[in-house]
Amino acid sequence: MGWGIRGQYGHETGAMIAGVLVGFVLVLFYLPNASSLKDARTVALLALGVSFGGSMTYGQTIGLTHDAPLIGNWSALCWGLCGLFIKGGIWIGFAGAFLGLALSGKRYQPWELLLVMLAMLVLWMLGIWLINTPYDPANKVLPSVYFSDSWKFEPDGELKPRREIWGGLFLALVGLTSYFHLVRRDLLARNMALIGFLSGGFGFPIGQSVQAFHAWNPELYRSGWLGKLDPFMNWWNMMETSFGAIFGGLLAGGLWLNRHLIIQDEPRDQVVIKPIWEFALFEIFLILLVGVEFVEVRMISLFLEFGFIMALIPSLGILERIWNCSSES
Repeated sequence: MGWGIRGQYGHETGAMIAGVLVGFVLVLFYLPNASSLKDARTVALLALGVSFGGSMTYGQTIGLTHDAPLIGNWSALCWGLCGLFIKGGIWIGFAGAFLGLALSGKRYQPWELLLVMLAMLVLWMLGIWLINTPYDPANKVLPSVYFSDSWKFEPDGELKPRREIWGGLFLALVGLTSYFHLVRRDLLARNMALIGFLSGGFGFPIGQSVQAFHAWNPELYRSGWLGKLDPFMNWWNMMETSFGAIFGGLLAGGLWLNRHLIIQDEPRDQVVIKPIWEFALFEIFLILLVGVEFVEVRMISLFLEFGFIMALIPSLGILERIWNCSSES
């Protein structure tokens, strides 16, 4: 349901709706006796992690599997589903990573997360340069691994190829998972990042297969009970809700398999950040957010183009408010 609602809003903000709903369900199942602050931290970090993938373009990737000019083109179908596997995996991989980070009991200091986020930003830019370039649609020059519609599948089409950034997000996710594994030895965060990747990787193409099947087999929906049902169906939303059901179920199942790594009993969390600093962080974030939505300022607009930068201030607020315990703890 959360991913279906997400489709009405899109991008990073819409994805966080599913993160919040999934997060609440998981803490109710796996943390029945945890403090309210730990529950809030888990839900907030999951919502934050699932937001990163909202900056990817995926509409034309879906189009490769069901657009009218490509119906019957098995090469385009397979390539589109492959792209959805990778993009879905990246999207939910970050969600799983941040979920595991919240539940593992490892202490991540704000300065540490700041450095990790900056490193991820560097990897993001490097990944775009290595994987998502060259990009010169005016001269029909596109990356060698490109999952949006291109002249490869429609040589004579009047196309508007999209700028892809999935390579940057993929490299950033690999870097984050490697940090969990090699530096912090955080098995739960590492495992959930991998499980999240598989959850989204299978969820997105399987969900889209529902919509693609409808587009590829119109004769099945011209008569009978399917014909009566078809006018009332939103097949795009069917794809979204199927994707959400699959990744939510697999993510929950993966967490169940790793439930022995969940830390249930931790020292009592205490809020130690001074209100003035918390209010300052909130005001800065609010100004940037409102500026992006209502004021056309190029430098502020860049704020929402980079998911890691947008998440930096909220992540610091989450860690400072919830994770910093007093010395007595």
